[in-house]
Amino acid sequence: MTNVKGLWAFIGALVLLLLAVTWGYYQSSGKLQSAAVVGDKTISEAEYVAALKQKFGKQVLDDMINREVVFQEAKRLGITVDQKQLDKEVAQIKESYGSQTDSEFQEALKRQAGTSLEALKQEITYQMLLQALATKDITVKDDELLTIYNNNPLRYSKPMQLHLYQIVVASQKEAGQVSAELTQGANFQTLAKERSIDNLTAANGGDMGWISMNGSRLPDEAKTVLAEMETNKNSTVVKVGDQYAIYRIEEKRDEEKRSFEEVKEELRRELAYAQVESLDTVLEQLRKSVGVQISGQMPH
Repeated sequence: MTNVKGLWAFIGALVLLLLAVTWGYYQSSGKLQSAAVVGDKTISEAEYVAALKQKFGKQVLDDMINREVVFQEAKRLGITVDQKQLDKEVAQIKESYGSQTDSEFQEALKRQAGTSLEALKQEITYQMLLQALATKDITVKDDELLTIYNNNPLRYSKPMQLHLYQIVVASQKEAGQVSAELTQGANFQTLAKERSIDNLTAANGGDMGWISMNGSRLPDEAKTVLAEMETNKNSTVVKVGDQYAIYRIEEKRDEEKRSFEEVKEELRRELAYAQVESLDTVLEQLRKSVGVQISGQMPH
């Protein structure tokens, strides 16, 4: 389920929900203060919130209704979310952020997406329940699943992963100096903090986190060198573009192949979901089934 497009759609949905919460708060507080003062003109909170409602109100309300009907119908039918699947989705997003710990991940969510881990889990739960409702009457046979599994061996293989550190410098001469200091026993992480010019990793002692050997985060120039390296060893100097890097492997995770039994249900959900014509149609049917009445409109 997780992909970049889906993640940004999720972020957009959270923004809309935030607008709805803001609207509800100011409506109930009875204490509408000024939102801004421009010269001698005051823009009141009432004007500000009214503009939000006018611009985003229908979209926010539709989104809130859709979520409610999905949760209600899933509860009525006894459809629940597999906790392992939910944890897997969260782990994939965590990996995409390059976070090592839960606290780092939560900070990244707050800083980059303006949300929390609990809100993320709630969004994923909603998406998973919606997919389950949309596909509940679709049947996919095991032999069809097995054929797809056998025809796509690379898809179900997890490449080797490395917990990698790096020191990046601007010249070959400096790279040679750093390499010599490491050979003489200097601490890799200390040198990374002092000498590395990579803004993303220098402050953390050159820590790149877990990197897939097939991933785009790892320069092609480094892959051949790293494939032959042992853990807790420093690489030779590697020219990457117009810079020079030295790597150190802290840990390795060997390549893994997922069995058919491990991926069968995941694949079944995927194939069933591919047969769903339109989620908008599914949501409209759910709204009719549960019953929705919007103020000033007939029930639908």
